[in-house]
Amino acid sequence: MDRSNRCVVLLHLLLLLHILAAGVGAHVELKEPPPRHSQFSKYYLDNDDVDYNMKSPLGPIVGYPCRNFKAGPTQGTMVAGHPFRVQFDGIANFLGGDCQFAVSYDNGTTFAVIWDKLASCFLDTTNGGYDVPVPDTIPAAKKAVFAWTWISGLGSRSYYMNCADVRIENYGHQEPLTAHELLAVNL
Repeated sequence: MDRSNRCVVLLHLLLLLHILAAGVGAHVELKEPPPRHSQFSKYYLDNDDVDYNMKSPLGPIVGYPCRNFKAGPTQGTMVAGHPFRVQFDGIANFLGGDCQFAVSYDNGTTFAVIWDKLASCFLDTTNGGYDVPVPDTIPAAKKAVFAWTWISGLGSRSYYMNCADVRIENYGHQEPLTAHELLAVNL
């Protein structure tokens, strides 16, 4: 094999390695608040009920919504008018993509999006997460579902979702939450 052919082969190998490395780095899960069956939840760890495959996309086996997991204990508290800190575990390098953050008051039957992070999700996180704005008038609830979804900006455009059981506090004016539904695609 002459020198020019070796260079072409080497370039193809480097491109393949880059693509494979990007695919490995595109798996992310919600870390805080800990989602249902998460390794980051003391409750699920103590009960030996952890799903170590939380970074996989939804599909035929892992269902919508909330990976088909039933409600669990409260893992965080959202406060009306105050940012809700979310943290992620993993690396997302698929040119960002679209994230949505939503709340459900009916255990995941319907979701109201409280914040869209379109096109640039994960490209501008602060310390591995975001401060999600919580509406001032969001209704209080002893039990609600906080959902994070992500559609990568490159590649298979798979749909990722984690859900955490939360409490919502509002000691001021409350109004019914009117917002658009989650965009659920490529399931």
